[in-house]
Amino acid sequence: MLRRIPITNGTDWHQDGAFLGADIRVVNLWVTLSDCGVDAAGLDVIAKRFPNVLETGTQGAQFNWSVGPGLVDSMQPPVKIQTPVFRAGDAMMFDQFCLHRTGIRPGMTKERYAIESWMFAPSAFPMDQFPLFV
Repeated sequence: MLRRIPITNGTDWHQDGAFLGADIRVVNLWVTLSDCGVDAAGLDVIAKRFPNVLETGTQGAQFNWSVGPGLVDSMQPPVKIQTPVFRAGDAMMFDQFCLHRTGIRPGMTKERYAIESWMFAPSAFPMDQFPLFV
């Protein structure tokens, strides 16, 4: 999926497993096509391993599949947010339980372009998705 993220885009914490399915067995290869994290939106990632999909749609969540900021703020021990700076062509891989969001900060002036490629285990491929074989 090719994504263009304008600087006016909203952001919310989420796990891909919340909308793809908790039992999906997927890895997301996220590749930025433009520099991001300074002048353009990057990614914020919670530096903690979660074994399941967290509660969604509550504590200030914007969507029924997203994790509210109140839930993130109440985690014990407190979680650390990582905000990498990416150059065009940099990539990040994460599974369906990685808690992340688009990292938009005041003062960002450029749009971000990135490609998301979800790689599914054959036994867990979601039937409502269209496969692309290369």
